[in-house]
Amino acid sequence: MTIFENLQNRLFGAARILALVGFSGLLILAILTSLDVAFRWGFAYPIHGVNDVSSVVMAVVIAACIPANLVNKQSISVEVLGSLAGQRGRLAIVVFASFCTMVFIGLMAWQFVPYAADLLETGQRTWVLAWKVWPWWFFACGCIIFAAVVQAVVLLTDIGSAIRGSSLPPKKNKKQTL
Repeated sequence: MTIFENLQNRLFGAARILALVGFSGLLILAILTSLDVAFRWGFAYPIHGVNDVSSVVMAVVIAACIPANLVNKQSISVEVLGSLAGQRGRLAIVVFASFCTMVFIGLMAWQFVPYAADLLETGQRTWVLAWKVWPWWFFACGCIIFAAVVQAVVLLTDIGSAIRGSSLPPKKNKKQTL
């Protein structure tokens, strides 16, 4: 195993663990929301602060799942042009798409950093629970920066495949991913 493959395996494993953290947060948020609805309906007594929790946790949940999405290439793709262009053309299109994705994720990270810094500077808090907002957004910011690193590795992998002319691994169908 090369140093690059070792790095790739570690980054991709960390991306999957981060996604598990994100989905755990989503599960907790779903449980809280369900309890809030049940308490409102059954007892006319809402759980105060669920909206606050939702507002900060959702940013983390989404950002934590992005790296794993990039690793697994689970984004929307249109493959008509690639099928018409042949193997080399298809590989070139994949490299171009990976590059565009890396630029986009990089731009997101570039905008998340000053936003999180502004939240720290202004000391913004949630409305009901008065939680500081900046730690949640700094975590989301770290996830997006990590996603940019992961996408850079995906891009390098795609470039290597294109140079070798090797075919990309087939996409899994829904039965295989369950």
